[in-house]
Amino acid sequence: MSLWDDRASEWSDVLGGAGSEALGMVSLDVIRGSLAFFLPSFEGVFSQETVEFVRSFLDSARPTGLGQPEADAVSARMYALTDTDPAIGTASLAAAISLFCDCAVRTFDVDSTLEIMSSCYEAVLHTEGLSQDVLEAGTDSENCSRFVDFQSAVVERNAPTA
Repeated sequence: MSLWDDRASEWSDVLGGAGSEALGMVSLDVIRGSLAFFLPSFEGVFSQETVEFVRSFLDSARPTGLGQPEADAVSARMYALTDTDPAIGTASLAAAISLFCDCAVRTFDVDSTLEIMSSCYEAVLHTEGLSQDVLEAGTDSENCSRFVDFQSAVVERNAPTA
């Protein structure tokens, strides 16, 4: 079990009382924040085309009021990038952004938010080049551990207060 799996079990309870907009902000904050955890850099891992599209999308992304045509166009573009960008984390990043768009059209729930967070973690993890043996031993890289801490801080910051 990875560190992410262990910590995510706590986040489900913390986010349980959050509404759709708060969950959307958690998702958006995690996607945006994940860009800082790609090593050597987001620009150094992904193709220029992916970097430009993702940054452009995130500059205007919002967790509510997204229309279905816009969501479909973003998702289609992200998945098209998986065919042209050889970075191993592209598919996971595409999954996170696509699910974010789907939820922004409808509603965010805890499971979808955790899935977005997991996809972001996987994107960072894949670019670390860790073997399956390392993951099965429950050992993450220092960078992945810092990313999990970042995600935890985002969850805590957006958790509903009693």
